[in-house]
Amino acid sequence: MAARIRRNVWKLDRSDATLAWYAQAVAALIRRPIEDPSSWRYLAAVHGTPQGMATPASARGYWDQCQHQSWFFLPWHRGYLASFEATIAKTVKDLGGPADWALPFWDYSESLSTERNARLLPSAFVERTLGDGSPNPLWSRRARAFGGNFELDDTAVSTGALRFTNFTNSRPGVPSGFGGPETGFNPGGGDNGGIESVPHNRIHVKIGGDSGFMSDPSTAALDPIFWLHHANIDRLWEVWRNQGPQFQDPSDERWLTSVVFQMHDGDGRPITFRCADMPTKVLHGYTYEAVPVAQEPELESVEMAVASGARPEFGGESEGPVVLTGPTTKADVVLVPPSGLEAATAQPRHVYLNLENITGAGIPGDYLVYIDVPDDDRPTASFIGVMTTFGLERASDKSLSHGGSGLSQVFEITELASQLKLSEANVSRLKVTFVREGVAKADADAPAELADYAAVQRKPANVTVGKISLFYD
Repeated sequence: MAARIRRNVWKLDRSDATLAWYAQAVAALIRRPIEDPSSWRYLAAVHGTPQGMATPASARGYWDQCQHQSWFFLPWHRGYLASFEATIAKTVKDLGGPADWALPFWDYSESLSTERNARLLPSAFVERTLGDGSPNPLWSRRARAFGGNFELDDTAVSTGALRFTNFTNSRPGVPSGFGGPETGFNPGGGDNGGIESVPHNRIHVKIGGDSGFMSDPSTAALDPIFWLHHANIDRLWEVWRNQGPQFQDPSDERWLTSVVFQMHDGDGRPITFRCADMPTKVLHGYTYEAVPVAQEPELESVEMAVASGARPEFGGESEGPVVLTGPTTKADVVLVPPSGLEAATAQPRHVYLNLENITGAGIPGDYLVYIDVPDDDRPTASFIGVMTTFGLERASDKSLSHGGSGLSQVFEITELASQLKLSEANVSRLKVTFVREGVAKADADAPAELADYAAVQRKPANVTVGKISLFYD
């Protein structure tokens, strides 16, 4: 059979029944018992389970397996999508639908000049009921948004991660590349890869709000839009690889074959896969309708010297943990002028600001991060990026293998560092400002069959940045 073609959800014709069949299949899966590997709740539990939820003996090794803050993020989710798509496609066919049904993707990053609705939740997911008054299987517990407008701004849909020429990185103090840091089997915690941070994390929290399913890895896959979101992230992996020969997946055997993942196929039979099985997507029965060479941004690519293994030079740190309270929190980084290789050059090649050991609870939303120096004559601080908090509570859980060390995030600030003259001896401090973006209130209820998940009590939101540090490279 020819490969299934995943299409842009906003490009589907009005007469196209793809989402109507998706809704019917979702309803069928929701009715199945949770012990059934083809049920909605079982498939969602593969990604994560709420704290306190018991795992049946038959589901051990299958539930709560999602890979985040890891170079396994993209290949694991590709296998997860393929498993889900096969299950939905079989259900669609069994219900009398087309044999070639494929999961659409939601390209919220598409230019508004070519698709004015790109940043809106597709209309089939918005209404609680269908035309006949029955519940809409595609509606879910989400942030309240009129007409599907979740206010996805440029910082939420940016594809700036496509600038990375390296997939991964093992060096401390510098970004982890496009796909994520080198790890073993990873339950979360640490630095996000570029594509995981934005748009992946940003979209999750924007859609989920303060208590919606999408805002928490343990419930995210209960929302039918989760799958269209991840189909787009998967598509962006293809966009990244198609930019040129320097955009390569890892060749390291630790990535290719060392970890075996397990799921179920469309018939509910156990399957296993490794990362080496994932890059050639057509082997898994699907392709995308269009994977253009990336056009955005027009900035110079971000290239990391991962082969040298040289540790970047320490440039300063905060005087202690920074507790983020109120809408705005300011902190100082005490700077140390370069003394090694970078001291001999006019300017460091790269300068990185690290946010380390970000811990907390609840769903606090994301933070806009700005930098400045004391007595700078510019009227405003400079925006450097967004500190994302998706998965914060899990990354702070001391009972897990990472010991509750939290999340980390790295921003390249080379150009701004030059403007602010950070490497000069007379500049002793860097001011860092965190502006809480806030998180939208979510609907109070959820689909009746999933009400028990919505009843999970959220802890009060709080965030602490363990340390802010600066590195020269």
